[in-house]
Amino acid sequence: MLMLLQIIATMQVFTEPFVITGGGPEDATVTVLYLIYKYAFLYNDFGGACALSVLLLLLLGAFSALYLRLTRSEGDV
Repeated sequence: MLMLLQIIATMQVFTEPFVITGGGPEDATVTVLYLIYKYAFLYNDFGGACALSVLLLLLLGAFSALYLRLTRSEGDV
């Protein structure tokens, strides 16, 4: 369970790249949430930001379901 929570937390990193590097040279440190922020507030493309947010939700949901299915024991049916 800890691995699942860590992967979800890793996909949601925003503060460090935003504050420290601002995306870095040639967007080297852009994360998914930073990209969503850029679409919404720098490019004023709220539809694109919403689409990226939904894709992130679906990706993390699918990964969580797969991980929980693979790691459940025989007695948990």
